[in-house]
Amino acid sequence: MDETDKKIIELLRQDGRLEDVEIARKIGISHDTVKRRRNKLEDTGYIKIQANINPRKLGITSVFILGISLAPGIDVRKIAGKLSSKKEFFFVALSLGPTHSIVASCFARDQIILNKLVEELRTWKEIEKIETNIIYEVLKSGYHDIPVATL
Repeated sequence: MDETDKKIIELLRQDGRLEDVEIARKIGISHDTVKRRRNKLEDTGYIKIQANINPRKLGITSVFILGISLAPGIDVRKIAGKLSSKKEFFFVALSLGPTHSIVASCFARDQIILNKLVEELRTWKEIEKIETNIIYEVLKSGYHDIPVATL
């Protein structure tokens, strides 16, 4: 990745709807060069253009972070994969530390739905402990906010 790629990424980070022609004008290179480089950045996984939804507008008013501790000897990746397949989870990560093996974020329309989800997870014999944190306000969010200049 060179400086031109970084400029393209930075412009798309600011506005993912920018057309190649506009990016080319702002950077001072040809439209074809921007198109070729943007496609390569997407194909190689450096960027992915997608919509960021506002969950509250869709009626999802509750977001939770779960700290999950597993019983000794359990395959962490297997359980994380099982969690990842559940539609309620939008973030699942393996964690190194003294408390949790897995940290996961999920959404629910209300506390009752969360309670049912946690009750279901507690029936999984592999899970030893679940700590629930309710997110009541988000001050900063998103990998898409990482400035390209720091890369």
